[in-house]
Parts: sequence; structure tokens; C-alpha cells
Amino acid sequence: MSVARVSRTSYHHGNLEEALITSAIKLIRKHGPDNLSLRAVASELGVSPSAAYHYFPDKDSLVHGVGDHLFAELTQMMEKSLEKFPGKNIKATKSRFREIGRAYFTWASKEPNLFRLLFGGFCSMDRGKSHKEDSSFKILEKTLDELVECGAMPKKLRPYGEVLAWTSVQGAVTLILEGHLPKSSFDDLLDGLELALGVR
Repeated sequence: MSVARVSRTSYHHGNLEEALITSAIKLIRKHGPDNLSLRAVASELGVSPSAAYHYFPDKDSLVHGVGDHLFAELTQMMEKSLEKFPGKNIKATKSRFREIGRAYFTWASKEPNLFRLLFGGFCSMDRGKSHKEDSSFKILEKTLDELVECGAMPKKLRPYGEVLAWTSVQGAVTLILEGHLPKSSFDDLLDGLELALGVR
């Protein structure tokens, strides 16, 4: 057995789960979410399917594991991106609101197949977890609250903030990735979203 083969198959307890998720992400990037299978992921790592089933009993559980990992990664990327605009003044707060959308769009543009896994019907929130519990959603909530607090957005429009922002950005990103809108239209979407929420 070669050294390379040993390095692929020798996992410490607990590391195989992480390795399976990493391998799945690699395959999704290359082939898309439709072609993902637990056997293919196990084969990529050089481990037996039974070893993979110990951590993920079926494809659905693997997809959810990958989804949780990607949502956490997306949240970290958004948080880091927002650090570029510190402060509580109107300019900084408005910049953070727009940056959430831009960061989301940038990630989706770089990782279209991972985006399709998360939002293309493969990875639904059907395990008793509300979307409001998601960390990236909490970032949006906080940014909208800050817009109201600094006087950049009318309080009466605050209840509509999440649904307008999320559906608008999600829809625009999907249409752009699928070739139905040019990339340049994303900034127009952000301008329109600000108008819809009364951001000034």
C-alpha cells in the first residue's frame, strides 16, 4: 500500500465526518448537487461506504451536513465583509446593509453549484429549525434594526425588511446565475430594495 493511500484512509476518530463533508463539497463544485452520492464521496476518500454510513446514514443526512457547513462558512464570510464598515452613523449602516447583499452575490457567483445545493431544493430547513435561527439571517435582522436606530429607515417599514431583502436578493442572484439577468443588474436591485424599504 502506498503512502498516499494510507494518508487518504487513515482518519482519527471524528475526522472522517469532516473529511466526508469536504469531499462532498469538492464533488458538488465539480459535478453539481444532482450527481452527489454517498458512495461517490466515500470512493473519493478511499474509504468503504459502510464507514461513511456510520456518520451519514443516507444522502439526505450528508446533504444537510454539507448545508450546515456551508451556512456557517457563508456567515463567517459575511461577518468579515461587514468589518470593512465600522461605526453607527448612517453612511456606515447603509454600507453594511448593501454589503450583505454584495457578499452573498459574490459568494454565489464564485460557488454556483454550492449555492444551488443550499437554495435549489436540495437542502430544505425541515428539521425543526426556523430560518430565523440561522446566523446569516440574524446578521440581516441586526443590520435592518441598525438602519431604523440610526434614522436611515422608517420604523413602520421594519416588519417587511427581512422578507423584502431576502427574496429580492435571492431572486436576483438566481436569475443572474441562470443567465436571465446581467451581473450589472445586481446593483440596480440593491438600489430598488433601498427605495422599497424607504432607506435614505
